[in-house]
Amino acid sequence: MATVGIDLGTTNSVVAALEDGQPWAIPDEDGNLLLPSCVGFGESGQLLVGQTALRQYAAAPDRTVMSIKRQMGTDYTVALNDKDYRPQEISAIVLRALKTRAEETLEEEVTQAVITVPAYFTDAQRQATKEAGEIAGLEVLQILNEPTAAALVFDARSEETETVMVYDLGGGTFDVSIVEITGEVTEVLASHGNNRLGGDDFDRQLQRYLGDRFRQIHDVDVPDDATTQARLRQAAETAKIGLSDNAFVKVREAYLSSKGEEALHLDVELAREDFENLIQPLLKDTLEAIDRALDDADLTTGALDRVILVGGSTRIPLVQRLVESHLPDVPVSSFEPDLCVGLGAALQAGVLSGADVDSILVDVIPHSLGISAMTDTPMGPIPGFFSVIIPRNTVIPVSRSEVYFTAMDNQEKVQIEVFQGENAIARENVPLGEFMVEDLPPKPAHSLQIEVHFDFDINGILTVTATEKGKGQSQSLTVNNAETGRLSSHELTQARESVSSLFENFADHLFEREDGDEDSDDDDSEGEAVDVEVLGPEQ
Repeated sequence: MATVGIDLGTTNSVVAALEDGQPWAIPDEDGNLLLPSCVGFGESGQLLVGQTALRQYAAAPDRTVMSIKRQMGTDYTVALNDKDYRPQEISAIVLRALKTRAEETLEEEVTQAVITVPAYFTDAQRQATKEAGEIAGLEVLQILNEPTAAALVFDARSEETETVMVYDLGGGTFDVSIVEITGEVTEVLASHGNNRLGGDDFDRQLQRYLGDRFRQIHDVDVPDDATTQARLRQAAETAKIGLSDNAFVKVREAYLSSKGEEALHLDVELAREDFENLIQPLLKDTLEAIDRALDDADLTTGALDRVILVGGSTRIPLVQRLVESHLPDVPVSSFEPDLCVGLGAALQAGVLSGADVDSILVDVIPHSLGISAMTDTPMGPIPGFFSVIIPRNTVIPVSRSEVYFTAMDNQEKVQIEVFQGENAIARENVPLGEFMVEDLPPKPAHSLQIEVHFDFDINGILTVTATEKGKGQSQSLTVNNAETGRLSSHELTQARESVSSLFENFADHLFEREDGDEDSDDDDSEGEAVDVEVLGPEQ
């Protein structure tokens, strides 16, 4: 039985394994290392994963789902093939395809995995990712932060301590982490990021721009139907990728609309400069995150030895220029931007499964965690204050406790409201859950002690326990149980069976392809295949 590392990306995903202490990305039978994180169903109901799903997207967006990672941890559902799917289930289909690819190559069953997530993912998003792995038939050994995973395979290790910034800009998320690397020890000092910033946003900016150009040329809006907008989005993504290597690209999309009997086409030339002007305001947010991470680590720019660019969107020339100008005199390099996260996950998977690997990881918590409490001020007591129990960038796993007191005489119960964030007002932060401790003994205000204990594990899962110190009664909560989008054990079992059934029906053809299918857009072929070709780098 094998253990793998998986980078479950917004746009593309990677599965990697460890061999003789070295991680390597597992290709499909055509040598493609990336699997587009795209799932769909063909006209006849056949499951499509990866390239085949992506190929049908522009023609059948109602039967295809992309970028589901952005919905992880929510109660969002998508209707496909007469069934509603949760984000965990769609992600599980991608994970199952990667699992099957690995099993075909390694010629053994894959049962365990380390799966990566953005460092700034919330508890709900981490738990949803863990559930996706379980639905796919994997024991998830650890949910690992993406920039941390990338730092694990940084190739210039020495016994001298190096302070490295990992700038990770992918298809849907952005993270920046500052790590200290000494020999085999990788210690995270600080992380910051944005879970809704990446190549998808650049695509949408360019999509709107193309729509504006079409209206200027033809005095007609691009139709707002899903199929036409999907075509325009794909044209935008293709143009974006082309502009990484070229100063100008041509964008041609035929029959986008009509005026009377006249067919209207999009045929424009895009300049890299125009694209850069569109996305530069978004990229400024990443520079602010760099400054925030440096402040949290109590470091100056001069303390950095180098910056590593990770994620397909760092191929955009403007990204590198902005980072270099924001961090003058700090060497900026790129190391396998599409693969290094998956490779790092494989390395950590080897560590956790007992392989002979010289690697030690020390990670941190990305958000402050605490509860809503009353605080005394010169104007009197004020409720709703955010009392931090575990500050952000604390090394994990971690357990911390704080003691609180009842606010009123003969108070019979207290409500524990758990939040994550950095605002001094509790309700301005992200709520994680709440519970009650009841049947308190009658005592004067401020005399009854309630100990609130936070336990944060390596997967980023928080358990909260509140104990009244007199009688000893307590209540506890694993905050993800209260999260939106959380699946019950029954729902997990049903989802696992459903995904297994899909793959049992098509497993025999998983890596097969009908002759001539390579460039075909027909999603109703006889071979009911789950295709895992690569479309291109994640940007």
